[in-house]
Amino acid sequence: MLRVGANHSGQGCGARNTRAAHRTRVAVVVLADSRPAVLITGASTGIGKTAALHLAKKNWQVFAGVRKEIDGAALVAESNGNIEPVILDVVDNTSVQAAVALVQDRLAPSGRNLSGLVNNAGKGVFMPLELIDIDVFDDVMQVNVSGVVRTTKAALPLLRKSRPDQAPGRIVNIGSYAGSISLPLFGAYSASKFALEALSDTMRYELGPKWGIQISLIKASGVKTPIWDKSIGSSNSYLDQVEPSRLAPYKGMCEEIMEIARRGEETGITSEEVAATIEEALTAPRPRSRYLIGNGAELQMTARRLLPDWIWDKLLLNNLRKVVEPL
Repeated sequence: MLRVGANHSGQGCGARNTRAAHRTRVAVVVLADSRPAVLITGASTGIGKTAALHLAKKNWQVFAGVRKEIDGAALVAESNGNIEPVILDVVDNTSVQAAVALVQDRLAPSGRNLSGLVNNAGKGVFMPLELIDIDVFDDVMQVNVSGVVRTTKAALPLLRKSRPDQAPGRIVNIGSYAGSISLPLFGAYSASKFALEALSDTMRYELGPKWGIQISLIKASGVKTPIWDKSIGSSNSYLDQVEPSRLAPYKGMCEEIMEIARRGEETGITSEEVAATIEEALTAPRPRSRYLIGNGAELQMTARRLLPDWIWDKLLLNNLRKVVEPL
């Protein structure tokens, strides 16, 4: 009897200890699962990678969209395991759907919605419109425009709040100074970023009043990221394939604009500054619809808006000697 009683007493103590330990584990899980969650596209390098690392340090659950497993592994290592990479190619419907399904599976146990979607994936090609292959032009539009629509459509069910005590998620689109001011050779890139302006406005009207999903567009001038080297490199590769006689009238223009692009990167703001702005757009009580950042960006944007085209064109072209030199 005593042995039995002792055994029962021991089991009771063990059961209480087990329940206490279980409550501790549950508390830890609940604490971890209370983090806001964000999905970032194009997180392999540049702004996307910096934003992923920045938000992970701020205790966000970060799903980093990458196209290669090696890039995801690098993010995991650099974040000490605080980032979960997701294979995500914004031009591929199957890839986007699979990535969003994975995020949904990760959020389902805690009943959370997605607190943020950062549409960052992008690419640029700088070529005269006469010389650009239409497939190259379409590729830029697929990544920078259709990719935003494709990813946003897939993620919207996760951005809408799933419980009354939740706030709806937010969408942050990474636009550009080139979405308001275009330059020679920037036709494809600027067309895509001008389009993103329209998409962001439409999202704000369609998703804000009904679901409370707030949309912010971040417009940066030059940023020190690898996209410039990649874009200039790929642009030069395409130009090398153009027949010399067709390229000749544009050769000086190409040299001048490529040099401007290089200087823009060298003197630009850091990707950390953009990441901090992304955090503000995701967390501010009243986020702005547009964040204009970068050296001299606000002054130039104001001038472009206020000046008539003929004055603006004259000011711009006066600084582009090779663009305006006659044949």
